[in-house]
Amino acid sequence: MKKFNLTKKQLELFNFIKKYIDENNMAPSYEEMKIGTGVSSKCLIFVKVNQLQERGWIEKLPGKNRSIVIKV
Repeated sequence: MKKFNLTKKQLELFNFIKKYIDENNMAPSYEEMKIGTGVSSKCLIFVKVNQLQERGWIEKLPGKNRSIVIKV
């Protein structure tokens, strides 16, 4: 899958997810992503996570919590 460029906010979320996984050996929850990036709602995090997946930067394993995998 081809990777597409990210917006500033998408890159900020990607970097947060990557750092969190590196430090904790598991992906952050949507609430942790919301707090860690200063986004106002989990709905916006959900949208941005889906954008990261569509652009080929992460993969979410279906039906599992904290199942984001970095594709870079």
